[in-house]
Amino acid sequence: MKKIYTFIIAVGFVFSANAQFSGDYDPANWTLSGTSANSDASVDTSGAPSTITFYGNDSDFGDCCGLFDEYSVTVATTGYISFAYDFDNPDIEEFYYVINGTPTVITLDTETGAIDDIPVTAGDDFGFRIFTDDDCCGRGVAIISAFSFDVTLGIQESNLLSSEIKLYPSSNDGIFNMSYSGISNLKQLSVHDLSGKFIQEVNLENFNNNKVIDFTNLSKGLYLVTIESSKSFTTKKLVIK
Repeated sequence: MKKIYTFIIAVGFVFSANAQFSGDYDPANWTLSGTSANSDASVDTSGAPSTITFYGNDSDFGDCCGLFDEYSVTVATTGYISFAYDFDNPDIEEFYYVINGTPTVITLDTETGAIDDIPVTAGDDFGFRIFTDDDCCGRGVAIISAFSFDVTLGIQESNLLSSEIKLYPSSNDGIFNMSYSGISNLKQLSVHDLSGKFIQEVNLENFNNNKVIDFTNLSKGLYLVTIESSKSFTTKKLVIK
């Protein structure tokens, strides 16, 4: 009974923390801005709170160079931001997240992935940026999903177990490597989709430091993977391309 109770708590914390684009992060609280007065960048929020789609500038007005557009919000509470993304780069577009004007590269290529636990402070300006350089030849498009804000690192999980377990890469076609450097006995790995639906379970009771895990039977998308040991649990995000 203890095993079941622990797992229910783990999943409960994951989904209660997964506010997505709602509350303080409702699309109404975000602002779209750009370096070109002629930009035709836009954000489709019809999929909110689950997803938004950010379309970069492709006005072909002749502006140049170093152009970019940002979709940003003021952080209400100190904590951590996580999200998944699917970025299409038809030309020389680049995708960033930005904190107080300082950009960090998410990807320079067409790519699907996830970013976890970006530390932010109340009052920070947090946003997404699509860099276009010029304003032609195809727009960058970023689909952002699984957006979450948490006031504690790792969604109430055991930070020790999280640091001991590596599941990589975070995004591929379904074959993942798992390594474990801890001393507690691992018990199982459970996969759920974002609605909380149980998908798959892998027995880890005879786990020996490293293991290849095959998820090629899963459909493309973002999944939450909960790994349980005899003393704790941790939850990680995986993207199947």
